[in-house]
Amino acid sequence: MKTRFHSDRAPQTCHRACRSLIPAAAALLTFFLGASLAHAQSLSFSSYPAGDDLTPSLGQFQVVLDQAWVKIFDALITNSPLANVSSTKHIKLYHHGVFTSPTLYDPATMIGRSDPFVTGSPEEFAGSLTGQAPGRTYVNDGQLVIHPKWPGPPAGAREIHTFLKSMHMTDSLTTRIGFSVRAGMQAASRPVSAGQVEGSSPTNDFPANSFFNVYVVVDLPAGGALPAIQLVNVDPLLVQQTNISSFPPHVVYQHENSTAVPVYFNADSTIHDPTTGTDIHVTRGTLFGQLTLAGHGVSFSSVEVEAFQNEIENENSTGGMPLTVAPISQVTIADFEPDYDAAPRSLSGGHFSSNGSFIFVLNQLTPKSTNYLQVTTDLATKNWRTIGTLIPTTNTFTFVDPEAVGGPVRFYRLSLLP
Repeated sequence: MKTRFHSDRAPQTCHRACRSLIPAAAALLTFFLGASLAHAQSLSFSSYPAGDDLTPSLGQFQVVLDQAWVKIFDALITNSPLANVSSTKHIKLYHHGVFTSPTLYDPATMIGRSDPFVTGSPEEFAGSLTGQAPGRTYVNDGQLVIHPKWPGPPAGAREIHTFLKSMHMTDSLTTRIGFSVRAGMQAASRPVSAGQVEGSSPTNDFPANSFFNVYVVVDLPAGGALPAIQLVNVDPLLVQQTNISSFPPHVVYQHENSTAVPVYFNADSTIHDPTTGTDIHVTRGTLFGQLTLAGHGVSFSSVEVEAFQNEIENENSTGGMPLTVAPISQVTIADFEPDYDAAPRSLSGGHFSSNGSFIFVLNQLTPKSTNYLQVTTDLATKNWRTIGTLIPTTNTFTFVDPEAVGGPVRFYRLSLLP
């Protein structure tokens, strides 16, 4: 058994058996991720095969409360220990309906990368295996809901699929009162935070453009009568940077949604209203507020907290994304089960039945995905014919080819594209 890549289809797994079976599968949320600049700009994408980038990170977020909560939280925070907490030198943790977190830190943020591929290749749409096991997943352009405003890469340029594999930022370096932001495998019920890096030209990969669609779980700590609150975004947070020169880069990703991103309660909660003396029973999916400014930086370490906080204050003074005029007040939050144990698709177990049919097993399929089983009698001609369209209910499927009876040598491949 051996693995191959077939250039005119998505990455595909090939196997040769008995009858030459060859399957080919065709907002103030700012993060600084820390490490020194590791590679010179002259390197190309080819210097970075599929794998993971591990880097420490600093971050901070700001949420503007929905107007319905402002008076209630003004009263709750005033009478809680959180009232005297500062986020930076000149910004309070809470001020008239605006939450600004302290600086957050993650010593081991991980970003997965795919092998590079040429723009327009099947990998874009069928998906490319991204990251290193354990914790790999398939990333395709369909997961990139929001794209930057810049033009797409020119014809012939190369791309790399990415995803925020693991991030758990806490206030362990600052206030230590329980703020955190999680994404990727640390927020397993949220969608994959997929991204893409786009080369600048067919001859030069760097400097490259990069962006992510990020889904987070935000934890706000309890304080006095205020319970702990967990928030999620349903619409992705778009962060981008146009000057990537290595992996991991030394840059700050910036929030570039057209408006602030609404965030919602991720669990039922009870909020006491000091202004009326009553309790408000909040259901999951109720609007909490809007993330107004965001960024995701790379290659800043834990010793740069002060520089990071100065950046936060500068960003705060210039304002963030405009608020959505009428955000949806109640949503149904869907829980997801991303496949972070993805493996290369393969075919195995080829054998002939008593009636001459050829039987084999398709492995590592994505349930409910569309797959095309194709055949040819001559690899040199690249004349592949689809003999089966499969939508499996599990990650394996047994295929029987009755046409193999008494015929010439046949080559098979599994493709995600017809």
